[in-house]
Amino acid sequence: MLEDDFNDILGKAIRGLNFDPSSLKLDSLRLRNCLNGEFDSEIIEALTPHLSLNTKRLLKLPNYLPKVSLPPEAQTFTSPFGHLGVNAFTIETDKHILIFDTGTNAQECINYLKSHPNKEKHLFLTHQHHDHTGCQQDLAPHLTTSQMLKPHQTLTFGKITITTLDVAGHTANAVAYLIEGLQTPLCIIGDAIFAGSIGGVSKNLYTTALSNIRQHILTLPPETLILNGHGPSTSVKLERENNPFF
Repeated sequence: MLEDDFNDILGKAIRGLNFDPSSLKLDSLRLRNCLNGEFDSEIIEALTPHLSLNTKRLLKLPNYLPKVSLPPEAQTFTSPFGHLGVNAFTIETDKHILIFDTGTNAQECINYLKSHPNKEKHLFLTHQHHDHTGCQQDLAPHLTTSQMLKPHQTLTFGKITITTLDVAGHTANAVAYLIEGLQTPLCIIGDAIFAGSIGGVSKNLYTTALSNIRQHILTLPPETLILNGHGPSTSVKLERENNPFF
């Protein structure tokens, strides 16, 4: 299941562009029902050109579910939030465990950290929303460091290199973590992009959000896996081919 349905995408684009769909003189009942989740291909086809959304991709969204395999060094920890939960991630090296975001319940992650008492543990945050930061205090006794880096920084942990990318938009300050050195490059993205969608964005940051995703995420090698804050992981290739926003 995806984080967003077709009507969530329409709503995000409408809000981001401050567009009034009633200006199109569509059947008001059908329009309202479509925006509330009743799939109506004719209404979708009428709306998408005005919202700069890819019509074919949005029409196919109900059948889109990316399937990717994470490298063995990576783990996902999903805790309760919304209908699909919120994802936190860890990457393990010979001497380190790198944690990305906290989720809303960190106990499973804490148990994992306790099982590796001799490794340094470093927490990195993608943005400051509570579902991604709320368990910092619980994790603190188990951590060596905890931080949210700024864009354009690089850190090295053994064979792993982390480069931070600017993905401001969902929040005014947000970073993604590009991880290289594993069998497959990973990008831990927070809520900047979801499988088939993007995170919620206010109208004053909508253009910024789309620009940062295009410039800093979709230009990565196509095999790069995207580990997002809500819903299934995906890849640069899959989002280039299926995300209606692009």
